[in-house]
Amino acid sequence: MKTITVHLPDEIEAQLIAAAEADGIAVNAVVVQAVQDWIHAHAQRARERARMREVVAGDPHLRALLGDD
Repeated sequence: MKTITVHLPDEIEAQLIAAAEADGIAVNAVVVQAVQDWIHAHAQRARERARMREVVAGDPHLRALLGDD
């Protein structure tokens, strides 16, 4: 397991700590979950972009409408 340093503005740090304490969760667990969620969303967006490229590539009319012809 790696340790990293993250620089947060004071207000965001305070909000993070307060939210984690309110839920009875360690700040580390909250940050790990947020990073996992971001990675998942990033991968999903990449899959959606790839699918859109496939759709556009396979539809000459759509390519013309988008100006990609």
